[in-house]
Amino acid sequence: MKFIATLFAVILFSSASLFAQNSIYDSSEMEILDRVVVTAQYAPKTEKNAIYKVKVITAETIKAKAATNLTDVLRNELNVDLSFDANFGVGIELNGISKENVKLLIDGVPVIGRVNGVLDLNQINIDNLDRIEAIKGPVSVFYGTNAMGGTINLITKKNQNEKIKGNVNAYYESVGVTNIDGSVGYKFGKNIVRAEAGYYDFVGVNTNSELARKQNWPERNQYHTNVKYIRDINDFKLTMSSNLSNQVVHTLGEISTRSKKATDIDYTTRRWDNTLNFQGRLKNKKYLDLTASYLDYDRSDDSYTFNPEDKTSTLIENNPNANGNYFNTLFAKAQYASSNVNDKLNYVIGTEFQADQAEGNRILNEKQDVTNSSVFGSINYKLTKNIEIQPALRYTYNSSFNGLASPAINLKYKLNNKHLFRFAYGNGYRAPSLKELYMDWRPTFGPFSYTFTGNENLEVESSHNYNLYYTFDHKLSKGRSLQIEPSFVYNEIKNLIGLSELIKFERHYINLNNMKSVNSAIDAKYKPNDNLLVSLGVSYLGRYIEYTDEFTSDGFMFTPYVNTSVTYNYTPWNVSFNAFYKYSGERPGHFIEEVDGVDVLQESTRQDFSNLDLSVTKRFMKDKISLSIGGKNLFDVKDLQTFSQIAVAHESSIQFWGSTYFVQMRFNF
Repeated sequence: MKFIATLFAVILFSSASLFAQNSIYDSSEMEILDRVVVTAQYAPKTEKNAIYKVKVITAETIKAKAATNLTDVLRNELNVDLSFDANFGVGIELNGISKENVKLLIDGVPVIGRVNGVLDLNQINIDNLDRIEAIKGPVSVFYGTNAMGGTINLITKKNQNEKIKGNVNAYYESVGVTNIDGSVGYKFGKNIVRAEAGYYDFVGVNTNSELARKQNWPERNQYHTNVKYIRDINDFKLTMSSNLSNQVVHTLGEISTRSKKATDIDYTTRRWDNTLNFQGRLKNKKYLDLTASYLDYDRSDDSYTFNPEDKTSTLIENNPNANGNYFNTLFAKAQYASSNVNDKLNYVIGTEFQADQAEGNRILNEKQDVTNSSVFGSINYKLTKNIEIQPALRYTYNSSFNGLASPAINLKYKLNNKHLFRFAYGNGYRAPSLKELYMDWRPTFGPFSYTFTGNENLEVESSHNYNLYYTFDHKLSKGRSLQIEPSFVYNEIKNLIGLSELIKFERHYINLNNMKSVNSAIDAKYKPNDNLLVSLGVSYLGRYIEYTDEFTSDGFMFTPYVNTSVTYNYTPWNVSFNAFYKYSGERPGHFIEEVDGVDVLQESTRQDFSNLDLSVTKRFMKDKISLSIGGKNLFDVKDLQTFSQIAVAHESSIQFWGSTYFVQMRFNF
């Protein structure tokens, strides 16, 4: 879909303001600067008082998108690019930084279980979320390794006023997606007990006409359960939670012309996360936050021989290619802060410990471990009433790479109630992961044997990250407001870690020379009255990679992005209308190919595409029941061609499974 489609959609969405007459819209959606945020803060505070720029996605927005997983939530966000793989799942890129350098947290606790550097967003439960907080910039001081490019923190629900409160949600999408989930909370005295459960089923679909049996979107089944206990103790809150999820991805193989049979593989992923948190304000107005977690992640696969004649599948016993890897993490963090918006000087000190262990047949010597011990501190000082400076430092001792120091500095200048400037610089480090150091996998496919190994001689990645945000927030009149936010982000990572090219059937992890990204963006939100909100965002993102001393980008390769959304409520019918649109421009890149016995750096381009999601929600019985219908990917985007500029090579990049329609019903009690 060409750029003209983008302009058409923007004009169409913006014109919706002409039809706004009635008001039931939740004004908090626009009052962004009054929201409370916790990510990378000394203590919970409103967004306007936070020195970091925090992007908040509310539970209302998640519902409006009819999202069943984190992929649905983030797909149309500006400066976010998603990658899709049948085996690895869905990965995320923020401002040109991806994989290991984007940190995903649940209530401040890191999510483990990366495959090829990718955390599969489809595996993350969003049914119990209160909001999502994202910082698209350096926060290594607060969150350490993996936080050089940005941090996404999923904040779960913890408050309840009613004695009994719950919901049941049923969702069906025409491509063959069924999602059913529910929760119930019971409050007695100062205690809350919550239980949640859900089931997701996708039958699988093939959008590639060249495949006869294999599905490039394989069948996937997932269930999750969560139990949480919360107790208020004076000014403190104690939270204990345990979450268990299991996912099976069924991949189908093509029928072999030699054996007349196919090999199918089931990939099973199990997560078991347990967290204890104690936080609140002390009598001297100091803030204490203590967290301890045990995280367990298992990934294994089973292969089957499928016989098309009698439609039977037989488990392959003693399969040399079988995978069974198990990861667990012990995580603890303590943070003590002085945080009072009226004080001239505030500070935070903290310590963090993380022990990672990996076991399995794809790990060198079948067992390895690494620990990180950190101390960090930060001072926030008001130079004047409107100017704040916040230097910070984190020191980490890694059991494999010794000491690493990460300094940072933030500035905030509030000219007046309408104009706010934020600047951030961070110098971060990332030590190689257990897989990057110790992977040892030697599979056999047909007559060929391959070797995929880690590299114990890898160097530590280092980064320099800068970002500048300006926020113009103007209350035009009662119920009317306008917010405009231009931004500039620059990232540079040295010794970026990645897999080498396949040479003589061998691949291993290596340090690339350098990677850079630069992004200029502008976001605007206009609220003409209480029932309508229109947003528009435009960004121009450039990427630059030095693969080796020999293979280097000629310069930054730029990609334009545009997104817009409209939320409108019609009071007489108690109906809301939502539209979410995003245009992703052509994305240039490179691949290394052997030509006449010589490796050559080839240029490639991912096609541009547009995505449009629409939904209508009707509420009944004082919002106890809601019914939503809508469509996703209405431009019917499927596989995108990624091809060489000189037409030497091309392949498909899966992005969507075509246009779909959905119906969703939610019952609240």
